[in-house]
Order: sequence, then structure tokens, then C-alpha cells
Amino acid sequence: MRIDYVHIKSGFKNLTDFKIDLDQGERETVLLGLNATGKSNFLEALVIIFRDLDLETHSGLEFTIRYECRSHDIEVDFEKKSGYTFIVDRAKLKSKSEFFKLKETYLPKHVFVYYSGINNRMSDLFNPHLRKYYERITSDDSQYSEFNEIPRIFLVDNIHGSMALVAFYLFQEREKETLKFLKDELGILDFGSALFALKKPRWAKESIEEDRFWGSKGLVRRFLDDLWLFSLAPINNREGYFPNYKHSETQDRWYLYIKDKQTFMDLKEFKYSDKTNFFNALNSLDISDLIHELRINVVKEVKSGEIPNKELSEGEKQLLTVLGMLKFTRDDEALILLDEPDTHLNPMWKWKFLDYIDDVVKRPESTQIIFCSHDPLVIGNMEKSQVQIFKRDGEGKTQTHQPRRSPKGLGVAGILTSEMFNLPTTLDSETQDLINERNILLFKESEGKMNEQDMVRLKELYEILNSQGFSQIFKDPLYTEFVKAYEKDQKESKPVTISTAESKESKALEIVRKMKKDEK
Repeated sequence: MRIDYVHIKSGFKNLTDFKIDLDQGERETVLLGLNATGKSNFLEALVIIFRDLDLETHSGLEFTIRYECRSHDIEVDFEKKSGYTFIVDRAKLKSKSEFFKLKETYLPKHVFVYYSGINNRMSDLFNPHLRKYYERITSDDSQYSEFNEIPRIFLVDNIHGSMALVAFYLFQEREKETLKFLKDELGILDFGSALFALKKPRWAKESIEEDRFWGSKGLVRRFLDDLWLFSLAPINNREGYFPNYKHSETQDRWYLYIKDKQTFMDLKEFKYSDKTNFFNALNSLDISDLIHELRINVVKEVKSGEIPNKELSEGEKQLLTVLGMLKFTRDDEALILLDEPDTHLNPMWKWKFLDYIDDVVKRPESTQIIFCSHDPLVIGNMEKSQVQIFKRDGEGKTQTHQPRRSPKGLGVAGILTSEMFNLPTTLDSETQDLINERNILLFKESEGKMNEQDMVRLKELYEILNSQGFSQIFKDPLYTEFVKAYEKDQKESKPVTISTAESKESKALEIVRKMKKDEK
């Protein structure tokens, strides 16, 4: 799966007549740009496009998309007046039914989406898919084969990280690299027990009081009955809780306790022989609005005994969730969309993030990852062909382009002061002001215009900056001459705001040429 080009024709939020040309040869593409430039909206648009194609419908979004999937070159165009147009391997299909009949060939196997925010901007897009999947697994004639595949369009939440953790340890003979990562990076040695706090769902009918699982049906009911068989002393309770600070409610709950990993292993051997099958069984409880809390207790090196997964740090949860779920959707021809997957990670994990994806997930060459980030540590080893900068033009229209230089080799400071982030400096404003003041005094000194007060102040600035490690700069006399020439140019030229590394570089070259001319 490789997306090559997307054109959002009709207005979608702040994207109007929006075009983006990705490098089809790259496995990862990072989207950079200020907030509200449309990065997350672009990911949402991709979800809508593939969601509608999978459901064989449309939401009115007008677009053109070109991508490669299973060695086929595919172009899909939708306009409200003319509907869908499909071109496969440069041949226009006669009807949309030709495409939909072979959508298992023409569509990615999975579109996996992770969004680190807390609002419903992404989750609302998945309701049609979830409703369809929910109807399948709750029907009376549902088969266990319904659990064999993760849905094509899948939105990831933190609870899925806990489910993935259980599945990895139950099928550890196939997950040696994953378990090594959990031990080395997260300090997780194993998982122990699990508590399923189940609640009466909103869809339950009041008339069904005699049924302990509130009228659940299909595969969901069968898995609940299996959990019941293997749980230790199930407890039913009606208890009050506060859904928010305004009021309290009474909720009917069941507490099913799986006492240790061996009991989980017995449950797995009972009916669930594959980790995807077992994960989907766990996930069916969440989809069915039955889980109040899933508490997985893990064994960590730094503490004796077990600790609940909710005591893991936000960074640990995020890394476990993203990498854990990538392991489940790493099949051929997958599209991975990650919206700020590094938000809660520490600097070391940010620096290693793409390495983790390569070393732990080991995704196939045909899997494409598109992700948003605001952190230079994450993108430090990427080439410019892997970067798309989102920026608004003078009319407020979002456009994209590749940077002039690759992040790779620039270092954090170089990336931040480049066109990728446009910081004027990586220093704090107070220190930068001191350096600017020193440079102005150096220029005055070069012109012989220093008074006694200026000399005292320059000495003070040297001492202050020396304590902060800046004195070594001026051991190079050529650099000192450059600073003087720069200040002279600033004084003689019309003041210009220089905001990017590229414009600074251009100005520096101009000054150097003037210096050489003066020497001659």
C-alpha cells in the first residue's frame, strides 16, 4: 500500500482544493506544520475515503486519490454530480461494481488509526464500521470465524494496549522480540491477573432482569460465558458512581476475576487458538459497551508483585498501545495513520520511536505509515523525501511542500531553526537578547565608537555568557569579523525579519561575499 497523491476538491474543514504529492517510494511520511494547518484533517479525510470505499457508499467528500495496492495502480475520483470513477492499471472501469467486487484486492487490508487527542473527532468517523461489525458479532448465527480478522478500519484506544499485552504473553512463542522490548524498554516481565469490571450497557432492556449479562447475544455472549467459567468467584453488585461531578448514578456490574496467567492460558486453549482471535474476543466487550474497566496487572522489575496497568505512565501506555496494535495490523498492504503518537514519550523514546517501529513491529515493505509530529527528535533520521510541511499561504489556503534539506544530520537545533519548524533561535529569549547586545557592542568597538560605559557592559556580557558556555565562539577571529559585518549590514540595510535557517544562510553568504570584497 502506497499513497502517491491526494486532492481534496470540496471543502473539508480547513482543506479546500488541497493537494499533496507524497513520495511513493517511502515507507514513512511525517506531516509537519503549525497547529490548525490541516494535518489531522488530512488524516481524517483519508479515513473517510477508505471507510466509504469499504462500505461502498459516499459521504459527499469530493476527492481524487492515487495509490498502489497489491501491485495495482489505482486512481479513485468522486464528484457529487458524476459519482465514483475508478481507474485500475490505467484502464477505466465500466462501473463501480467492478471495483467493489474486487475490493479485497484494491483496498488496503487495514487502515489503522491512532489519535492522541481526547475529543471525538476521529471516533465519530468509525461509527458506521463499528455498527456493522457489532451487528455481525452479536447476531444469533455468528460464527467464531468472525473473530479471525481485525476490522479493516480500526481506531486504537489505550484499552487496546492492555488487550494486546495479554495476547502477546499468551502467544509468547511467536512474540520473542515483543517480549524482549517490553522487558528492556518498559520493564514489564509478565502479566499476572486480570479483573473485568462489566457494566450494564445502555442498550440493555429493563425487562431482561433474569439474564446475568443483560441480554447479550452472539459471539459476545459466548465469550462472556467463557469468562464466567474461568473466573474466580464472580461478584454481582449494584453500586453508585459519578459519571461527572454534577450527579451520581446506580449501575449494575459484574466483576470477573482471572486469577493468574495459567487460567488465561486455559481459557485460550479452550476456544481461542490465535492471538488475533483472542484479541477480537476481548475487544468485543468494549465494542458492546460492556466494559467499565479492564484492569490488567503486570509484573515489573522495579516493584515486587503485580501492579495494575492504569499505574503505568502515560508514555508507557502510549508506546504499548501504538506498538502493540501495530503488531496486529502489520499485514501486507496496510495503511497506518498516527496523529502525534509521541505526545507522552520521553526524549529517549522519541529518539528511538521509528527504530522501535522497524525493530519491534517488523512491518512488511508494503505497509505505509503517515504520521503527524511536533518533535524534532522523532524525525531526526528522516530524509526530506519523507517530510511534508503544511503551511497556509497569504489567502489562508493550506499547501504542502518538501523541505529544502533533510532533517537527517541537522540535529535538533538545526531542525527547529529550519523551515520545518521556523524557530528564530533555540535559545531562550533572555540569553538571545544578551548575545544580540554583545554583537552590537562588538560592532561599535570595530568602528571605534565604544565609550567607557560600553566597555564595562561588554566585559559584563562576556562574563555572563562565559558562564553559560558561549565564550568559545569568539576564539575564532573570523567569526568575530563575521559578527561585526553582520551588525554593520543590519545597521546599513533596511531591517528584515530573518525567520528560517535558509534565509539566514542566504544572508550569511551575502555578508561573507561583502567581507571578501572589502578585503580585496
